[in-house]
Amino acid sequence: MGIRDFIRHLKEHREMLERGSELSDAEREEILRQAETMVGMADAAVKELGSIINNRRINLPEEHAVRFAQDVFLYLRDEEEKVKERVRAQVS
Repeated sequence: MGIRDFIRHLKEHREMLERGSELSDAEREEILRQAETMVGMADAAVKELGSIINNRRINLPEEHAVRFAQDVFLYLRDEEEKVKERVRAQVS
């Protein structure tokens, strides 16, 4: 999944959650499963980017690009975590 796909899924999840009570339990569980997968993917990307910064020689422009990418993934992960929290609140 690319970053554009991640953003598209995040948008879809938010839109689905706006429907709230109209969602079936199965739909909520599917959103939660997808959100958990996406959070895991973002965490893995952040860790990999961190290892690049810590373990390889990269020049300053490359380091800035890697740190920027880390920030993007951290933001997206946090936003998908919010989706998970909302889904869990609806399931409970």
